[in-house]
Amino acid sequence: MLKLKESALQATEWYDSNLLAGNLKKYKVMNIGYGQNDDNTIQVIRLNNHDINTTSSLKLLGVIIDSNLNFSEHINTICKKASQKIGVLMRLRNLIPENAKLVLFKTAILPYLTYCHLVWHFCKASDSRKIERLQERGLRAVFRNNTSYPELLKRAELPSLQNRRLQDICVLM
Repeated sequence: MLKLKESALQATEWYDSNLLAGNLKKYKVMNIGYGQNDDNTIQVIRLNNHDINTTSSLKLLGVIIDSNLNFSEHINTICKKASQKIGVLMRLRNLIPENAKLVLFKTAILPYLTYCHLVWHFCKASDSRKIERLQERGLRAVFRNNTSYPELLKRAELPSLQNRRLQDICVLM
């Protein structure tokens, strides 16, 4: 805990020396790893007369990171947001042409499913299936037919989300 407090002080001093204002209200402590969820492992840290609280998850650059690094909370959040957008697309399916719906899907829904996907690629298989089913549901809203998921992907000229993540990993290597 002493090293953690020293690191927080160093970060705060760096902000001060570079004429930046570090927002101590946004500082959080999270103990990462399995078996680390014991509430007694890290107490509240006091830094410059501010209490830095312990949390089990935090949002960092749009990705919710939890203490077990399983990303279930993040995936549930993005599924909820994407599902709402797919619902709007379903209501519009009779009003706009297919190519416009596909553009809407690719620009307004797909980014939710692929943002920082390499960070949470190794999530639980059930979460990965949940996201894949959401893409399938979105493509069904676009094309309005009951063909198979691989056929929908082919029509939309998209890879499955799993394959897209694997392709992006290959590009990085």
